[in-house]
Amino acid sequence: MYFLISALTVLAVVSCKKSPGNPSVKTLPPTEIDAYSARLQARIDFAGVRWASVNYGFYWGTNEDAEGTYIMGEGTLDETNAYSAEITGLSPDTEYWFKAFAEIDGQPFSGKIQTFTTQVEYGVDGKTPLPKAVDIGLTVSGRKILWASFNLGASKEWEYGNYYAWGELDPKNDYSQATYSYKDNPAVLPLEKDAANYHLGGKWRMPTFAELQALLALEGNKGYAFERYDKYGDGDGVKDAYGNVIYGLRITQLSTGNSIYLPIAGGCDGTNIGDGASEDGYYWSSTINDVQTSCACGIVLGGTYGSWAFNDRYLGSTIRPVWEE
Repeated sequence: MYFLISALTVLAVVSCKKSPGNPSVKTLPPTEIDAYSARLQARIDFAGVRWASVNYGFYWGTNEDAEGTYIMGEGTLDETNAYSAEITGLSPDTEYWFKAFAEIDGQPFSGKIQTFTTQVEYGVDGKTPLPKAVDIGLTVSGRKILWASFNLGASKEWEYGNYYAWGELDPKNDYSQATYSYKDNPAVLPLEKDAANYHLGGKWRMPTFAELQALLALEGNKGYAFERYDKYGDGDGVKDAYGNVIYGLRITQLSTGNSIYLPIAGGCDGTNIGDGASEDGYYWSSTINDVQTSCACGIVLGGTYGSWAFNDRYLGSTIRPVWEE
């Protein structure tokens, strides 16, 4: 959440100057946009008005009114009366709105609202979008576990992402026993067979079965909001590629407001890709079923339930990566 702070206390100030009618402020296109920062630009047209002081800067945020946070312009106006400011701490692949603002001798002027989208940051494979590591306060066996902000292969929290057979590194078009290639039976997948680590790198990996169980166990905890079958989006909601309204599970840590959303993405059996999306969906863990090694462990989400489950390893399921601090 962004908080509006008083422009009068933070604006850059320029002393008395005479400039060559009706003042105006023009919001210019931003530059130097990357995944986490951008440089905002603007120009003031004094139109021959005599002025004693001018304050200037930008309002910006993730809402269309562009009045989330204020940042002052850097330094003094240049010879064209232009100024700029760098905003940092942005999220990758996110749309932001901003507008220029100036106060000339106490009279406010605003430019038009403009928008930009930050760049996507990719994992070590150079093509898989890199998620943010979200801290919802979950510790498992003394280890602090952060959760990816979206599924592996997605770029937004409501997207299903890719489907993977257990121990295979890439999605495919046929999830059947005949096409299944991973024959080893490790208790926990090694990193070289962990699709999350393979595509994202760093400390990213698939969650263990214990970590997924701990996630579901947050239901009923007074420190968390646990919203089953949460429709994504307002009104009629957001629809997936199959025309289904997207539903999922949202878990929010109340003390911080940090949350993750796990869409109900269906699964893959043979060539049926995304079968059952918005009705039920399975998330892999890196843990094998030690009783029946042809299966691996995970959780299944549906309209009224979320529980642990076992599934045949050759089937295609989604993955929500974790980052262990």
